[in-house]
Amino acid sequence: MMQYKKCITLATMAFIFLSVTFTTYAGDDLRGLVTGKVIDANTKQPIPSVNVIIVGTTLGTITDIYGNYTIKGVEENVYNLKYSSLGYISHIENDIRVIRTKTTKVKDIELKETYVTGDSVIVTAGYFSKDNVTPTTNYTYSREEIRRSPGAAGDIFRAIETLPGVSSGGGEFSAFAVRGGSPRDNIVLVDNIPFDKVSHFDGGTEEQEAQGGRFSIFAPGLIDEANFQAGGFAAKYGGKNASFIDLKIKEGNKESFTANGTYDLLGWEINYDGPSYALGTTSLLFSARHQNFKKVLELTDKKYMGVPSFSDVILKTTTELSPQHKLSILGVYAPEDFERTLEHVFEAKNANYEPFVSRGNETKYLVGVNWRYLTSSASFWENTLYYKRTDVNNKRGKVYLDPVNGVMPTAATAATRNNYFVIDNSDYQYGWKSQFTFSPLSNSTIQTGTEIYRVNVDYNRTQNGFDTTFVFDNNDYRPNPTAYYIVVDPQNVNSSFVQNKLNANAFIDYKYDLTDRITIMPGLRYEYSGFNKNNYWSPRFSASYQLSDWTKLIAATGVYYQAPELRLFALDKQNEKLESEKAIHYILGVSTYLSDDIKFTAEAYYKDFTDLIVFPDRSTSLRNNAGSGYASGIDIGFVKRLSDQWYGQVNYSYSVSKRNDNNGNGEYDADFSQPNLFNILVGYELNKEWSFSAKWKYATGRPKDSYIVHENIFNNRNLMRYSKEITGNNNERLNDLHSLNVRVDYRYQFGNLAVVAFLDILNLYNRLNVSEEQFNEITGQSKGNGFQMIPTFGVKLEY
Repeated sequence: MMQYKKCITLATMAFIFLSVTFTTYAGDDLRGLVTGKVIDANTKQPIPSVNVIIVGTTLGTITDIYGNYTIKGVEENVYNLKYSSLGYISHIENDIRVIRTKTTKVKDIELKETYVTGDSVIVTAGYFSKDNVTPTTNYTYSREEIRRSPGAAGDIFRAIETLPGVSSGGGEFSAFAVRGGSPRDNIVLVDNIPFDKVSHFDGGTEEQEAQGGRFSIFAPGLIDEANFQAGGFAAKYGGKNASFIDLKIKEGNKESFTANGTYDLLGWEINYDGPSYALGTTSLLFSARHQNFKKVLELTDKKYMGVPSFSDVILKTTTELSPQHKLSILGVYAPEDFERTLEHVFEAKNANYEPFVSRGNETKYLVGVNWRYLTSSASFWENTLYYKRTDVNNKRGKVYLDPVNGVMPTAATAATRNNYFVIDNSDYQYGWKSQFTFSPLSNSTIQTGTEIYRVNVDYNRTQNGFDTTFVFDNNDYRPNPTAYYIVVDPQNVNSSFVQNKLNANAFIDYKYDLTDRITIMPGLRYEYSGFNKNNYWSPRFSASYQLSDWTKLIAATGVYYQAPELRLFALDKQNEKLESEKAIHYILGVSTYLSDDIKFTAEAYYKDFTDLIVFPDRSTSLRNNAGSGYASGIDIGFVKRLSDQWYGQVNYSYSVSKRNDNNGNGEYDADFSQPNLFNILVGYELNKEWSFSAKWKYATGRPKDSYIVHENIFNNRNLMRYSKEITGNNNERLNDLHSLNVRVDYRYQFGNLAVVAFLDILNLYNRLNVSEEQFNEITGQSKGNGFQMIPTFGVKLEY
């Protein structure tokens, strides 16, 4: 605890010193420019004569025939921009920061056509117009909303845990679960490219691996917009059965550049956002960072965890080839390393809980090219070529901590079994996506597309010698039922899986406004798996009814298939026969605008699962599709967007999520079933320099197994071992989670140079929120693992 207090005290003192120092500097009064483009949401065509005003000022302009606009003479500050045009729903874009002597490039603003005219248009849209792109409920997060989310440290996947129905494992894990599903059930798109390798350190124990990764590969400020939908999504999205999140990487500023960098306890980061200077119409975004947690773990008395480190390099170029053609290129390189030595093992207060050494690395790559062609005044064509790859090498060893002749071992004398388990995996995928959008009438839009991709897999898993599993249940095969452990034969573990398979999918969505109040959206998706050679058809349907200018009723249903993870095919050749898991969604909801900046939503759902993949026996690597289940619940949320200097959210979710392996043991709670989720977030922008925010979250503890412990299972007091026999599957729970997160942001501009600083504290009152329990066969005890207070502090110099 003293180490945490020291860490947060040092960070706070440094933050205050910097703030006071730079506030005393008086800069000049130079002004900046705001520029951007307005396009039609359906056709992507430019919209002329759109009124663009800076809210709270007399400044404004209208767009030209190409949809472009420029506002000059804007004082340095943070503003909201309002866009309005006859026949379109008005939109307010908030958090636009203007910097002296620089041109602020606003991302392309998409306006949606409407039948409604008059003042009611302003009321029903405003800050939430992007939430109306589909009949069902969806949420958008802007770059600034992600940045200022308390406890997230700029990580999009930690920021969205505030949304209704979304839960996370707490401080250690950034991955998220939705409506009782798992973190691996979510579609993740990055600039229209399917890419779910978006987190570092996605592994560990079986329980940790299930909870997903720990740190996003995207540095703060890179995600320009995130669009999230918790279920009932259209046919254009597929491959997973829980939710989707569509991430848009920020485009570089073609008009003027911004560069910043930082060096701190974790490492360094540099960013560039501006013209490429190679081509006049090409912008460049470049970000590189490296973080090493050695010093932080030493400072917080967690040296025993080992040394994790990672790097991220991201580059994006955007080129306006002509008014009809736009080309963007994205590159991602994200390596990571982890090392745990004997020295780390013996740093633990009780080394028996962490008796292993490890050396591993993983590298993620992504290259994508997006081309958009405005084929006519009512249609456009999008094409994406991509290549993605993941290479993993992990070597794990055991440490034996038994006393020798009554003497406990040390780091110098402990016996080890090095490299007893080795993973050497490589997979890559290249593909082509094509989507055509056509709006034959102002009240209808047709989207159709296809994706063809080839998956290459080379997975190798080696266990050197026999091993012993000390956790089992009555379904696990044991040759001797009186032996309270499982001997794992290498021949049941070792595998080599090399495959090269072609996969494909296609879809069509038709959005039609039957009247000025009723919108329907039927769709159909087709998927082909080259691994199990099966075809899957997924009909979808959603509809909305505009009860009034402020209130909308929604309904959706559809079939969703989720393909087996590639790693399952590698475990056993028989797993290649696994079917895709099937889910049917049913959704009813309502959304209403209490004002142009406050929105209320309530959505009830039921999901029926069949063909779920289950693990029937720990003594083998076989899986089957015997599982079934359901999830049901209601999500309720209030969202206030930034206006009048403050913003906030209040959300509550109640859910029930059950599974059945159909093995005679009956129904049980799903691994990520958390019946009650509650979040409240409040933020205040004091001025252009200071902002403050806080979030309190509560969640029911995740399910855990009941068990009994067997003592001296080898009947040898000189080799004392315990085992854990599971007597009930997920029939108990970990302690409930709750934490208070706070964040303070400070920015001071002097001349062309700015100091940007933040203090972000996760779990301010230092509660231990347990994310897993780890059983130790040497002591026979279980330890709750989790993080407590995590303070982060950063300072950037920006030019």
